[in-house]
Formats: sequence, C-alpha cells, structure tokens
Amino acid sequence: MNCRIYLLALLLFLLGGCADKASQVDEQPQPKPHYTLGLSHLQSGNPTLALKEFLQAVAANPENPDVHAGLALAYQSKKAYELAEKHYVQALQLSDNDPKILNNLATLYIALERWDEALEYFNKAAENLLFMRTELALMGKGYVYYRQGHYQKSLDAYREAEAIAPRMPTLHFHVAETYVALGLNDAARASYEKALVYASGYSEARYQLAVLLLKEKKFELAKAQLGLIVEQDPLSDWGSRAAEILKTLK
Repeated sequence: MNCRIYLLALLLFLLGGCADKASQVDEQPQPKPHYTLGLSHLQSGNPTLALKEFLQAVAANPENPDVHAGLALAYQSKKAYELAEKHYVQALQLSDNDPKILNNLATLYIALERWDEALEYFNKAAENLLFMRTELALMGKGYVYYRQGHYQKSLDAYREAEAIAPRMPTLHFHVAETYVALGLNDAARASYEKALVYASGYSEARYQLAVLLLKEKKFELAKAQLGLIVEQDPLSDWGSRAAEILKTLK
C-alpha cells in the first residue's frame, strides 16, 4: 500500500467525528473517554493502544458510527483488513453513508488493490454535497487511475482537486509521479518543486526530485536536494536513503 493514501484516511478521520445519526436522534452519550484516547493513540502512531481503546468504545456504544469508524481505522493500520472493512461498513450504515467514512473505506480498498471498489467509494464521497474535503476524494480517484495506468484520467482528477485546494503538497507530489510515468520530466520537476513550496520539509518529494535530477545528470542540483534532506530529516528513511546516494556521488 502507498502510505500517503493511508495518511489521507487518518488525517481526514481526525478532522472530527462522523455524522452521528444515532446520537442526534436518540441523544445517546458520546463515547468520550475511550474514543478520545483512541484518536490520541492514532495521532501518536500507536495503533495497538488505539485498537484497545476503540474496542472498549464499541462495546460501550455499539450504535455509534464514530467508534466503528475509529476501530476500522485502527484495524486498517494493523493490516487487519477484513475486520477494518466490517467496521467501516457498520459505520456507514449507522451514519447514513457519511462521506468521510466513504473516503476512508476507499483507502482500505487501495490497500487491498481492489481498484474498482476504491474508485466507486471515492466517487461516492466526492459526489456527496455534504463532504467538506472533496479534494481528498478527488486525489484518491487520481491515485487509483494512476495505479491502473490511466494517466490522463489521473491528471484530470488531480486538476479537479487542485481547483479546490491548490496549496496541498501531497496533491502536487501525486501529480509529479504521474508526469514521471508519462515521461514528462519538466512537468514532474515543476510539480515536485511546487509541493516543496507548500511543505519545505516534505522529504519524500525532495528525494524524488533529487532522483529525477540524477536521471537528467544534473548532479550538483541533485546533491543539493539530497543534502537538504540529510540536514532537515536525518533520522528518517528518506534521510538514510539520501545519505547513501550522497556517498556514491562523492
């Protein structure tokens, strides 16, 4: 699975709870303690503790879509994909197809490489007029098309997303990788650079830009980008990769 798409699900879910139909109608108490702790553990990168909290939240509030969506995301991060799908579906039923959950379920289908289902659910999320982050579903559509080799459709979806959210660095990264697949290196380089304008610490984008520069034999420019990664993000995987390449260039 591409981790960037998984992060879309995580970041989107953490924007807020789902449309809690059950609590609105029946005035059920919100599952605050376990639910909030589950979110906190997801944010801090501990899906095991998040899973423990969400399981308790679901046991206490089985009709609440928020807790099922959180539990699904915890299962997804643990690669328990069948269980994640089960709870996403339950959350959708309880929330009357909340578009945030539609989007997150689509990311699960990306993890499973079930491309047609991913596209179906991204489309449903994007077409829902109540969705506050349509650009994320459109970016998901673009990524699915990219993985299917439909590069022009991919770019079309990304352009729709860019019209809504032009300053989203991850979007420009995805545009760049599509241009790379098309062999349009100048356009790819411009998109990587645009991603870095909006997020100068985006190490993966800077690394891929350096790789592109190396392919074009622009060694000094590539070394400058790799050096920045090592300086800004030395302990990350991208920092290690950059350091290794710099050794070979010396």
